[in-house]
Amino acid sequence: MVLKKFILVLCIFTAAISNAQNALTFGSVDSLLIYAEQKSYVIKTGDQQSLLAKWTKISSYFNTINIKSPISATWTDNLQLPVSYLPAEAFGGPAGTFKAVTMGQQYITNYAITPQIDIINPSAWARIKSAELNKQLIKVNNQVAKKNLFESIAATYYNILSLQFQVNLIQQHVKAGDSLQTIGENKFSQGIIREQDLNNIKVNQLNIEDKLNQVKAQLEQNINSLKILCDLKSETNIQFTETIENASVESDQKAASSMLLIKQAQLQSHYLKSEMNANRWLTFSPTLSLIFNQAWQQNSNVGFTDSKANKFTSQYIGLRLSVPFPLDPGRLAQNYTAKINYNMSAITALHSDLQNGMINQNLDIDQQRSLSTYNTTKQISELKSANYTKSMNQYKEGILSTDLLLNSFSDKVNADIALAGAKASLKFTQAKIKLNNTIQ
Repeated sequence: MVLKKFILVLCIFTAAISNAQNALTFGSVDSLLIYAEQKSYVIKTGDQQSLLAKWTKISSYFNTINIKSPISATWTDNLQLPVSYLPAEAFGGPAGTFKAVTMGQQYITNYAITPQIDIINPSAWARIKSAELNKQLIKVNNQVAKKNLFESIAATYYNILSLQFQVNLIQQHVKAGDSLQTIGENKFSQGIIREQDLNNIKVNQLNIEDKLNQVKAQLEQNINSLKILCDLKSETNIQFTETIENASVESDQKAASSMLLIKQAQLQSHYLKSEMNANRWLTFSPTLSLIFNQAWQQNSNVGFTDSKANKFTSQYIGLRLSVPFPLDPGRLAQNYTAKINYNMSAITALHSDLQNGMINQNLDIDQQRSLSTYNTTKQISELKSANYTKSMNQYKEGILSTDLLLNSFSDKVNADIALAGAKASLKFTQAKIKLNNTIQ
């Protein structure tokens, strides 16, 4: 018996530790964003892209000299050497006759090494600037991806806080509905109200319970969406210490001043222009290289490994001028394509300048609109709550009909839910402006 209790306690303790390890607690949207920045695949992928751009730039510097050092080796076995006829008297034979003489060596071995360094390579020089602009562009693209990710996380976060508040609120309304139904049943048993009135109270309660289930489902969906955005495992338990009620509202939020969209479009245009120039240099410009050659030759009639074979060496140094002629049609097509891409990016950059300003203005308008909606909704919620309290007192006194009481109750529920939604919308708008101003 003691052993069974010990095993039970051990299992409960192990389960508690496991749940604690899989639980995450966030006290604000900022703490959630800090965690996401460390875990999200979007951020990790961006870091790898930046690393790749860094090494591409380093590689572009080495490509300017384009060091090459090809090594070659050949082993030739002349299976049948050429035969020449020479005057026989040179070999002691009779005059006027010829002697067949085999010319050459049967086994010939050649080794050669030809180092080469580019001295003037305009296309490679142009690639350095292109690689630097590509590095800057990827950095800005990563910032844009980060901003979009953080905006999605912030939106989901405040949706969750709003839905959690709605769940707690509707649960309170369910209890209030139970009390209202009890009062209605007592009045019906006393013959004060009709059966239709009691049925309306029950229908109202069923609607509230159904709304509670719907909101709980939405809450679970938003939590799952947040796990996807933050790359969390499905079994991870997320807890939030902040509530929509105690979330502070900033009335003096700074205006939106993001320049990220303009920076991205301009860098994209500069990068495509540099690519266009690099392609032109590659297509039309010559390349001047310094070359050196060192060669070794070994001739023998015995074999390739003959230690007594005749050995010769040769070497030279010089300049090589490589001219792209005739012009490659494929590269010409790439030039025209690069020019078109650059022209389109220049048009996009001009449009982005206008678009960026409008986006900032719209964010400021959204903030003012959300703040106004929140203040108005807050006043409406307070008034509807006061109306319901008075209506309930009048209903208990028998001077208010059931229909009017239910209408007042529904108005209070809807006003409270609208207030939570308005505050969540305002908090998200302010968080979005903050993200746009800080992620540059």
